[in-house]
Amino acid sequence: MEDLRQVKMALKLSQQHNFPLHIEAFGMNLTVHEGVFSPRDFHSWRWYTKNFPCVTGKRILEIGCGFGLPGLHLIQLGAASLVACDIDPKAVANTLENAARNGIENVDVFESDVFSNIPPHTKFDTIFWNCPSIFAPDDHEYTDTLEQGAINPGYQLLNRFLSEGPEYLTHSGSILLGFASDGRDDLLSDIVAANNLNSVLLGTGTYPGVGAYYRLFSMQKNGLTT
Repeated sequence: MEDLRQVKMALKLSQQHNFPLHIEAFGMNLTVHEGVFSPRDFHSWRWYTKNFPCVTGKRILEIGCGFGLPGLHLIQLGAASLVACDIDPKAVANTLENAARNGIENVDVFESDVFSNIPPHTKFDTIFWNCPSIFAPDDHEYTDTLEQGAINPGYQLLNRFLSEGPEYLTHSGSILLGFASDGRDDLLSDIVAANNLNSVLLGTGTYPGVGAYYRLFSMQKNGLTT
């Protein structure tokens, strides 16, 4: 439980800035509002944005869009379209604002609890989520919306993502899972196996001063090839 206390404290401290924050990243001028994950305190967005595989001409779904990266940058890199969603309406509004202020089109952003509001039968070439990796007991109760982006009770969110995600993929599409090294790899392996997925580690990386390192996995149903 010490890890949970440390995470809760880090989340609380991350909101002790003078909001809105203004940052320049990947050729964009971005605003970050209070209540949304602070890019000055949590840095995984930067690594995933820099290390995303080629998206030219692809239809992208990003779960948990936060203030808008990496999704908005994928449009700049040639993605055909982006659907971005977040369970927190503050993050949805923040991503929409950053898309507008940078003139980024072909973006649809709305509130959704993982796939709950994704239209049935919609298909994507790539579905990405920097999934919350901090494990908590099944009965953990969130105290604010920020915790939903960091803490994953019983890995229920991870299980939903990997069990429901393949239904929204094109035939050769892939799930891209961001999963930090402070996560439970044993439970991740169990969920991957239970959903008959083939998992390939695409890359790892870190940010100076951050203890955990970031990892990007590509997953497809067993028997499929890109």
